[in-house]
Amino acid sequence: MAGINGVDFDDLSGINGLIKGEKSPTPTISVAGGLFGSVSIKVSNMSSYTNPNFIVSSDVGGTTTVQKGTAKRSLTSAKTSLNGVLSISDSSTTTGTRTVRVKAQEFGAYTESDEVTATYNVSFLNAQYIRLKGVTSSGLATNARLAIRDIRFYTAQGQVYNQSNPRYPSTNLTSNTSETGIEVSQGHVYSSSYAAWKACDSSTNTLGWLLGTSAANNWWQLRFVVAKGAFSASTVPTIKSMHINWHNQTDATHFRVLTSDTGAFAGEETDHGVLEITSENTQLNYG
Repeated sequence: MAGINGVDFDDLSGINGLIKGEKSPTPTISVAGGLFGSVSIKVSNMSSYTNPNFIVSSDVGGTTTVQKGTAKRSLTSAKTSLNGVLSISDSSTTTGTRTVRVKAQEFGAYTESDEVTATYNVSFLNAQYIRLKGVTSSGLATNARLAIRDIRFYTAQGQVYNQSNPRYPSTNLTSNTSETGIEVSQGHVYSSSYAAWKACDSSTNTLGWLLGTSAANNWWQLRFVVAKGAFSASTVPTIKSMHINWHNQTDATHFRVLTSDTGAFAGEETDHGVLEITSENTQLNYG
């Protein structure tokens, strides 16, 4: 057979299973994240492909949670090809461990790979301390500073809040401790003009800014203060979504979400993975 629809197949033994023969290499993947349904999939064998695309979907118990075609692709620094990092957002309320499914397709070769699967779980935040730390795309600590115009944490998915589903802080802060039971802080304070509470005053003209920070101190955090009686260890709220308005002075491209019940962050903390800062001076919704 010479070709189909004008495509020459003299040197090709198969296309997408239509004709038995060659297939694209099966992707080798690792899956990270799951916080608020944000999941990152890394294809580690990108050198096996010439011009690939990846088909990604997810399901749990027969229910599709991520449709094919909705995964976000990332480009290399030269912006000439995919870098093998795929991102999906799983907002389904269906409970249970998800199975993510990935196939590779190669343009030019007109071949498709076998499907590879991995699993993940959607997770939420439930601890006395919630810390956001500036990191690189690979998750390494960086002194590329964070700068937050506004941030809120929600007990409902989709940034919904009402009497039954509060958000935190629930007031516009005027100091790091102006709201009972809430305390905000950051790893480095350049000056009082850029204090942590400025990220929670609802003003777009102020910001919590980690100007001059080190990689170790490039973090902002919220604490639910159980000692003041507003919360007990058993009533610390579960955070199911958040919004952040990153100021254009933000240099970090990603941030890591950590939680702790001691505040030590010395190995006892829970690592909820890395999220991307996709734009600035606009509200980004996570979860």
